[in-house]
Amino acid sequence: MDLAFLRRAEQRFARRTAITPDPDVVSALREVQRAASAAARAEALLEAPRVRDPIAEILLAGPGWRRAVAAQKGSFNPDLAGRIGGN
Repeated sequence: MDLAFLRRAEQRFARRTAITPDPDVVSALREVQRAASAAARAEALLEAPRVRDPIAEILLAGPGWRRAVAAQKGSFNPDLAGRIGGN
């Protein structure tokens, strides 16, 4: 069996230096991947709404309408939504 192929490959790779990954870059990439996951998007819906008037946000189909719907807890009455949520 001819091992010259393996020796040539070893010599070729021996001249290269190994690259060590930057820990900050790796952790940033992990955070980006985690934020893009379906679980992260679902958690974002459970957060407190960042809109001032949830009813207006729902009716105008604003960018935070999903959070506004979650804040209203199925009711257009803000007092009832507050009682349902236990606030």
